[in-house]
Amino acid sequence: MTRKLLLAVGLLLYASLVESADLLELIASKPALSQVKKIIEADDVLTSLLKSKSYMAFLPNDKALNTYQGVKDSILISYHLSNLPYLVQDMPDELNTDLAGNPRVYISKLPSGRPSTTGWEHLHVYINDAKVIDANHEAISSRGMKQMLHIVDRVITPTVPRGIDFSQIDSIYLNPDAQKLIEKPRYYGLEGSLSISEFEGRVNALNLHDVYNISGKNTFFIPVDAGINIRDNKTIIDKQVIHGHVVPGKVLFTRTVQDSKEEFESLAFTDNLKVFISMENVSSFNNEDQYYAKSKTIASDVAHMKGTALARIVKGNIPIKNGVAHLIDRPLMLVATNVLAILQKTAQLSMFYDLIRNHDSGLINVMTVAKSLTIFAPSNEAFKKVNNRQLEQIQLNTENISRLLRLHVVERILTTDELMDRNREPNLQVPTLSKGQSLYFAINSMDPKSPVVTVEGAGVTGTLTTANVIARNGAVHIVDRLLGIPSQTVYEKLATDPILSATFNLSQQEGWNEKLKNRDEQFTLFVPTNDAWAEIRRTMPSAYKKLFMGSFAYHVRNILERHMIANSVFTLEELLSLTTNATVSGKNILQGRLNMTRGKVYFQARVTQSFGDSADENDAQIVLDMKDGNTAEYYTDWNGVRAKVIRPDLKCVNGVVHVIDKVMMMNRDVTVSGSAVPAASGLASLVATFFTVAFARALHH
Repeated sequence: MTRKLLLAVGLLLYASLVESADLLELIASKPALSQVKKIIEADDVLTSLLKSKSYMAFLPNDKALNTYQGVKDSILISYHLSNLPYLVQDMPDELNTDLAGNPRVYISKLPSGRPSTTGWEHLHVYINDAKVIDANHEAISSRGMKQMLHIVDRVITPTVPRGIDFSQIDSIYLNPDAQKLIEKPRYYGLEGSLSISEFEGRVNALNLHDVYNISGKNTFFIPVDAGINIRDNKTIIDKQVIHGHVVPGKVLFTRTVQDSKEEFESLAFTDNLKVFISMENVSSFNNEDQYYAKSKTIASDVAHMKGTALARIVKGNIPIKNGVAHLIDRPLMLVATNVLAILQKTAQLSMFYDLIRNHDSGLINVMTVAKSLTIFAPSNEAFKKVNNRQLEQIQLNTENISRLLRLHVVERILTTDELMDRNREPNLQVPTLSKGQSLYFAINSMDPKSPVVTVEGAGVTGTLTTANVIARNGAVHIVDRLLGIPSQTVYEKLATDPILSATFNLSQQEGWNEKLKNRDEQFTLFVPTNDAWAEIRRTMPSAYKKLFMGSFAYHVRNILERHMIANSVFTLEELLSLTTNATVSGKNILQGRLNMTRGKVYFQARVTQSFGDSADENDAQIVLDMKDGNTAEYYTDWNGVRAKVIRPDLKCVNGVVHVIDKVMMMNRDVTVSGSAVPAASGLASLVATFFTVAFARALHH
C-alpha cells in the first residue's frame, strides 16, 4: 500500500471518529458564538479558509463580545486563529496567530483542583488574559484536515495599528515589541490619559531603549504621564528605576497571577538592587476587579529606599512580540511626597481617605506636615466587613469618629522589619494618635519570605495585606479590617486570638463558653494569656494538669467566673469612672464595688501598694498605679495574685475583653479528695455526721 493511500485511509478513519462538520459549521452550531459567526460570514476569504484549511479557533462567546468596546471585525477574529490544531491541554506556551505579522498569543496553565473528566478540566487554561471555558470540539475541513474549536470568556485584543494606512508605516510596527510600543504609542491608541511620552522621554534620555527589545517572554510596566508629571519625579527615574519596571523571562497577565504573594525578580537585580515585582487583584467596593503592581525593594542603596511602591494598572494585558505590557498610574520604586498622597492616589483606600477628609480635617493637616507617621489604612474591601449602622452612629459624633480614625495612625515610622526585630517582645504594642489607645502586633514568621503580620486595635484584628508603602514622611500599611468597630462575639474573640487559646480551650469544658456566643447578653471578661497559664503549669503543675485534663469542669467554672462580670460591659475608663465619687476608708480600700459572677470587684485609683488579704477569697480588686508621664498601669488583685492588664478594651459585639498576664487562682482551687466532685461544706459535713451517729444509735437500740 502506497504512502498516499495510507494517508487517505487514515484521514477517512479520523473523519469517522470526529464531528463530521467543518470548523465554520461547528461554530454555527454553538449558540454562544452567534456574534462571531456573523463577523466571519461577512468576510468571504475568512469563510473559505475556515471551511478548507487546518485551523484552531479560540473564540470569545457572545457575552464577551457584548462587553468589548473595540472594533469587531475579521482582523480581530484572525487574532483568535492558529493553523496548528491542539487539544487545549496540549497547547504549547505560545502560538503564532493568523493575523498579519503573525503576532503571538501566550498560554498559561494553572491547576484547577478539579478532576479531569475529558482530559482538560484539571487545568485553568488562559490564552493571554482570556480563560478557556469550553474546549476540544473537533472538526474536519473539506480537505480532510484536522480542526479544533475552543471557547473563551474574553475578547483577546491584538496590539495592532488602528486607523492608520499600513502602507505609510514600517511593517515592524505590525507586530511590535516593547521598544516599538513606547516609540510609537499613538499607533496603538495610547494617547490622552494613556499617554506614556514622559516615561519614554526618560528611557530615551538615558539611552535605555535596548531594555525594551530584549527577546523572549517578559513583562513590562510603563507609567502613564499623569503619574510622573512632577518635575523632581522625572529626575529620580534613573536606570535602576527603569530596570525595576521589567520582569525578565516571565509573561504575567493579570488573571494568570493568582497569588499576590508570588514575587518575581525585576531587572534591577542586575544593578545589585533586590527589587521584586508582584501583582494583586483588589476588588473595588462595587465588586469590579482592580489590578495593582507592587515593587518591593528589600536591598537598597543611597538613591533608592527600601519599601513598597504601589501602582494601579490602568490598562493591562497589552500583548507584544516579546511578552506583555501593562500601563500603570505611577512609577514603581519611587516614594510618595507624604502619607496623605498615598491615601489620595490609591483607589483601594478611597473610602478610608473620604472618611478622614469628611470628618477630621485636623488629621489631614497632621498627615501633610508630620515628619514621621505610620498609617494602618483599611482597604475598601475592609469596609464590607463593618456594621454600617454602627459606623453611621460613630460618624454622628465628631469626637468618636476622630478617635476611630486616629486609632489607625502611629506618630512614628514603623516598618515590618522593625516589627520582626521586636517580635520576641511580650505584648508588642505601640501607642496611637487616639489618646489612651494602642495597637498590638503579632507575627507568624513560618514563611520568612512572607511573614503574616496582624495588628489589633480596640479588639479588632486585621492582617497587613500590603506592607511598607513608603512616603517621604512615613509609611502606609494596607489592612483588611477597619479597626475599632467590632464584629466578633466574646466567644469568637477568644477562639481566634492566638494568645488567648489556652483560656478558650479551657472554657470549652461542659460548654461553659457557649453563653459567650449570645449577642443579646453582655460580658466583661478578664482573660489570662497563654503565658499566664504557662506560669501556672510551672508553679502549680498538679493543679494545671487537673484543670486541663477535662474532668474538673466545676473547678474550671469557678475560676473562669472569678474573671467575669456578667450582664454589664465595662471598659477600663468606665470602671475607673465608677470610683470618682467613691469613699476611701480604713487602709485606703476603695468602696466602689461590682459583683463578679463569682465574688466582688473593688476599684482603687492612685494606689502604689497592694491591699491586705480579702475577707472573701472570691473578692478581687482593680488597682490603678499612676506612673511618670501620666501613664496608667492597671491591675487586678485577688488574694495577693496581682495581674497586669496588658491589653485593655478589646471590644466585642456583646462585651469587652481585658487581657491580663496572670491567672487569678491558687492551688487550693483544685484541691479534691478522691474525685473531682467538690468537697462538702462544713455545715453539710456536720449534718451528715449527725445523721450517721443517730442512725448508728438507732441500730444499737
